[in-house]
Amino acid sequence: MKFADLEQPLTIAITGKGGVGKTVITALLAKVITQTYKYKMLLIDADPTHPHLCSMVKLSPDKSLEEIRINAVKKAHRKSEDTQKLAERIDFDVYEGMAESKNFCLFSIGQPEGPGCFCPSNTLLRKVIESISKDFDLILIDCEAGLEQINRMVLKSVDYIIIVTDISLRSIETGNSIRKSAKKFTNYKKIGVIINKAKGNIDIILEKLDELNLPIIGQIPEDQNITNYDLNGKPIIDLSDNSPSLIEIEKIVKKILDH
Repeated sequence: MKFADLEQPLTIAITGKGGVGKTVITALLAKVITQTYKYKMLLIDADPTHPHLCSMVKLSPDKSLEEIRINAVKKAHRKSEDTQKLAERIDFDVYEGMAESKNFCLFSIGQPEGPGCFCPSNTLLRKVIESISKDFDLILIDCEAGLEQINRMVLKSVDYIIIVTDISLRSIETGNSIRKSAKKFTNYKKIGVIINKAKGNIDIILEKLDELNLPIIGQIPEDQNITNYDLNGKPIIDLSDNSPSLIEIEKIVKKILDH
């Protein structure tokens, strides 16, 4: 079945090594999908350390998932509300905290108030993804760098895992580790690699991906337009339709949804 013929919600996780451009790819995927399909779409900024997706798509949620969690914990400690009722309210609080445009909704996992592990927020994020996905046609998740959210089963219920690499062997190695962990800790249906910031001769990278049996779904060239947008603080969602990167993203979206 083509993913474009959506009968069930489709959840896509954008993963990879830090610095390869996951958030830019997520924003551009959102732009192309909304221009081509009429899906009810949710974006999730799931990176607690570098939550840049919000600014890239010009949306700012009223509350982050971390703020909702902290508030619930405080209420539980004060015993101002029954713990069961607090748990039942989480989905409602998430919907209230979402930002919404005419094209999609967005919410963010948020940054922790202090130092320490992101485990509580990641655990809650997994439950929220599983709970509210039924209310959307398509969910794009801009994930934390590396393997943490996969190993903690945050992405257990995703359908499609996109691994973003650049033209470094380290990013390929991280991508292979992500694929291995995903086999253990998720129920994904498809997986594919997007090579980002491609330039020059990348035969070594292509050979390595082939050797690892990691399927390539697209190559995005190094794009000066994106560099200029970053330098000037412009939202990536406003990138011109004739930008080289966006033209390639259009091909990738067709591969993902129409094949």
